[in-house]
Amino acid sequence: MILQASFKELNDIISEKTTLKGLSLAYSDTDTASVSFQLNILGLTPSIKGKVKILSIEGSKITAEVDAGSMGAFILDKAKKLVMEKTPEGLFESFDGKLAILDLDAIPELKSVFEAITVDGLSFTEEAVCLDASLK
Repeated sequence: MILQASFKELNDIISEKTTLKGLSLAYSDTDTASVSFQLNILGLTPSIKGKVKILSIEGSKITAEVDAGSMGAFILDKAKKLVMEKTPEGLFESFDGKLAILDLDAIPELKSVFEAITVDGLSFTEEAVCLDASLK
């Protein structure tokens, strides 16, 4: 079965669940989403833009490659702790600025979903994130 959530719906949920300003997702290509957000660092609020490519999904864990360009990577490296503090606890299993492992079980609303399904794939369309899954 294919489960879909529009980028608008996801961005609304993300804005409710995180304190990162301006965090949003958008389509880039079938396995890559564009991500943007603002950080408050020493009174400055740089806008970070990048692309997140899904490399693998195992259960509720997603391994993704992050490409924020050289300046974005530098800012993310310096602000990694701040980024991790502003997202749900346990969401980032690891994050080195280029490779991120996220555990979606950290989001209570998704934990029960992953108890009922097996994820076979994740892709993006211009309007939505598409999860290919089967019932357990």
